Amino acid sequence: MAKKKVSQKYFHSKLLLFGEHIINRGAKGLAIPTDHFIGAFDFIKEEWNEDAVLSNRAIQGLAEHIIYDDELAPLYDTNRLLEDLEHGLYFHSDIPQGYGLGSSGALVAALCSNYRLKPINKKDLTAVKQELAKLESYFHGKSSGLDPLVCFLNKSVLIDRGEVTETFDLQISEKTYFTVFLLNTNKPRKTGPYVKLFLQKCKEPKFDEMLKESLIKANDMCIRSFLAPGYRTFWKSLKLISQIQYDHLSEFIPDGFKPLWKQGLINNEFYLKICGAGGGGFILGFCKKDFDIKSVLHQYEVIELLSF
Repeated sequence: MAKKKVSQKYFHSKLLLFGEHIINRGAKGLAIPTDHFIGAFDFIKEEWNEDAVLSNRAIQGLAEHIIYDDELAPLYDTNRLLEDLEHGLYFHSDIPQGYGLGSSGALVAALCSNYRLKPINKKDLTAVKQELAKLESYFHGKSSGLDPLVCFLNKSVLIDRGEVTETFDLQISEKTYFTVFLLNTNKPRKTGPYVKLFLQKCKEPKFDEMLKESLIKANDMCIRSFLAPGYRTFWKSLKLISQIQYDHLSEFIPDGFKPLWKQGLINNEFYLKICGAGGGGFILGFCKKDFDIKSVLHQYEVIELLSF
């Protein structure tokens, strides 16, 4: 058995509550860590484990990505990383891949924490985000760095015009107003194609105008209301987001879930919205207090995450 050379620190998954796709169009974004799914480095034992082997190979590719990057290479102990990989290093994680919860972000955060030659300066959030983005770009071709930043800091992150404006520990209200839940579509998807589709839609003048005048304004209002006590305008803004996504981003909603999405808009007891890139993975939901979402949606896999 290989000697463990990495910390057993767990890295949480992340959840983008607000700002899916439109962050890059100037909208605000709010991402939070969630401990429902976690991951940590470990070593493959003697028994065969296909997932562990695939993870080991993925980290080998990431190691090569670092070695051949002139900016990253001097910052990381790639010799120790390669040695650990030979001894079976892998990322032991239950964060589902292709579901919008930052599986690669958690891995990148763990690597930065374990193999950077000098601890990164967490006070320079822009620099941290940029470095983590360069690491994660191995998996996605291009990364904003937001996912690994949330996983690395284990804090909620507020984004405005692409820049981190605030990191904080999200306070849970003593009085419950609503519950955040995930709806499993059982359909993994890749981020890239849906990012490309969204950018194509933005080339349409009417769609781009709708984003500026409706969706972005509703999104930013939703974040302000969410962070302010009382949530006075929260539900109104949230419903508008859900309605706009249903009307204008239907390609991002799996067909089998469109009737349910519409049901929420009609009965006003819960609202659904895109989780991450959309197209599959999880769907993000919000339901009002005292509403038994698991009972009503008993035919679906529902994961209750947080209550606010």
